[in-house]
Amino acid sequence: MTLDFFLKNYKLEELDINKIFIKNNELRLVVKYNVYLELIANGYRPEMNMDIDKTFVFNCSYKNHTFKTNNLEIIDYSNDILTIKIEDVILKVSGNVNVE
Repeated sequence: MTLDFFLKNYKLEELDINKIFIKNNELRLVVKYNVYLELIANGYRPEMNMDIDKTFVFNCSYKNHTFKTNNLEIIDYSNDILTIKIEDVILKVSGNVNVE
């Protein structure tokens, strides 16, 4: 998905981030969020309410690093470049966001 689509549909500040790390020039956010599904099948309406873990992968040029805190701050988003601050590190991420 594009970075613009990601930012419009997911609020980084509201995600329950379990882990943030950089590996091979990719910023990885491991997040947990709740999913509620209503299913309809032949008059039976089962429901599913569950927590899932997903990893959002962003392109960034920075050395491999695991952050001690899971708090991040959005500084700016312009020209398809997102600038964020994690601990004392300021990162610029761009391109598409992959989900694992």
